[in-house]
Amino acid sequence: MQDRWYGDNRDLVKWGTMLELARRYEIKQILQVLYYRSNTWNPIEIDGDLVRIPVEVIKHFRDSKSIVKLNSLVPIEVLDREISNRDSYLQYVVDELQKKKTTKKIVFLDPDTGIEPNGPASQKHVLENELVAIWDSLPKEDVLVFYQHQRRIPDWINTLQGQFARTIRNQRVKRATAPLIAPDVVFFYAQKE
Repeated sequence: MQDRWYGDNRDLVKWGTMLELARRYEIKQILQVLYYRSNTWNPIEIDGDLVRIPVEVIKHFRDSKSIVKLNSLVPIEVLDREISNRDSYLQYVVDELQKKKTTKKIVFLDPDTGIEPNGPASQKHVLENELVAIWDSLPKEDVLVFYQHQRRIPDWINTLQGQFARTIRNQRVKRATAPLIAPDVVFFYAQKE
């Protein structure tokens, strides 16, 4: 996820969904895996001078890690290591999950666009092999959730929900949507049994 997308209507739906799932499944912690990619901000022009946007402004409005300050009964932790090498990033995530095996948690995968397409994938996607490795590393009762942005394919929600279910070998994949707030996103989730 890039900082530039933080703080829009999708985040209201995202965190409303996470807290409701935490309530429903009696979750003790939410672990957000950002699939973080830093970005650069274009300068602003003031009286012909190009100047950088002050760091404190960017940090205030676009700090994706600020969610940990949310006044919630369920603590939120953000894995915000920048994704550069996929294999080492996946190992980092799995290692972090191993450290938290005893806490019933939501593991929330938050890439820019969702599950990999049929075709070239990028750092904007969660790869199927990553879903399998993360799913396999979860203890029973943990909940795996991931963000999915609308794709230009017919019946995109059902198609991608099926892809997620097949990937984790689990037919009990559910979804959360908010069509009146952010009709272009869905959150797929499954509890490990």
